[in-house]
Amino acid sequence: MPRLSVVIPTYNTAEMTLRCSLAVLAAMPDAEVIVVDDGSTDGTAQRMPDTVRVVRLESNSGFATAANHGVAAASGNIILLLNSDAIVESDALQKLVSAFENDARLGVAGAQLMEADGTPQWSGGPTPTLAWMIAVVSGLGSRRKPRVKTHVDWVSGAAVAFRREAWTPLNERFLFYCQDIDFCLDARKQGWDVRVIEGARVVHAMGKTIAADHPLRHDPAKLWPDLLTWGRAHYGKTWATFARVALMLSATFRIVWTKLRGRDASAFVRALRALRKSAAVRA
Repeated sequence: MPRLSVVIPTYNTAEMTLRCSLAVLAAMPDAEVIVVDDGSTDGTAQRMPDTVRVVRLESNSGFATAANHGVAAASGNIILLLNSDAIVESDALQKLVSAFENDARLGVAGAQLMEADGTPQWSGGPTPTLAWMIAVVSGLGSRRKPRVKTHVDWVSGAAVAFRREAWTPLNERFLFYCQDIDFCLDARKQGWDVRVIEGARVVHAMGKTIAADHPLRHDPAKLWPDLLTWGRAHYGKTWATFARVALMLSATFRIVWTKLRGRDASAFVRALRALRKSAAVRA
């Protein structure tokens, strides 16, 4: 049984997935690498080396579904879910595995995410609040610089490792985001520790898997409704009713401010429409 299985969900990111897989194999040649081809049409499966196992889904079903299939196929006792736009540094995988070996209570471990130039990205954080969500939607939180913290409530799903015993399948209701928050908080409820592993560095081309070259580096039409969906499940329906109004007002502010600055606000307009149609409150 391999001690580490690496699961890489992908949809039409063949070149990135190949680079991601080769970096994993270079860092830990005995790792089990599983690429979940989520109905790609760019020949992803054919591009993978023989040392990579490909799980092929016939139609695009979304990140959570692909990740769940990959984890089900994995045989390691430690599993790393890795975005296809992430490149592990040479010692990152060993540091993740060692963290589990040295701490029996560690259930979920995140990597230290960074830009190609070494600038840190957000790798985890505290349980989201409505104030935090308003900052995200309004754009007022985008000016905050990421801080390197190890003890957190949740870690980013771009590179998240976990013990098999701590695993619960990702909620496939989410459009793309918040599965990591949901999973980590559930692990904490079960009594597991969650933290970012210092020195387990992963270069993350944030947003390349879903937002391509868009300057936002994320898709607000998926992120904003997912925040509301997660919040309803965590805080309740009354909270969600109030939060939906607050987020829509925040979105409106961002649209107006963006237009006043002479910039394209179409992505935020689409996201506001998605918030209006969100099923989170009606569920």
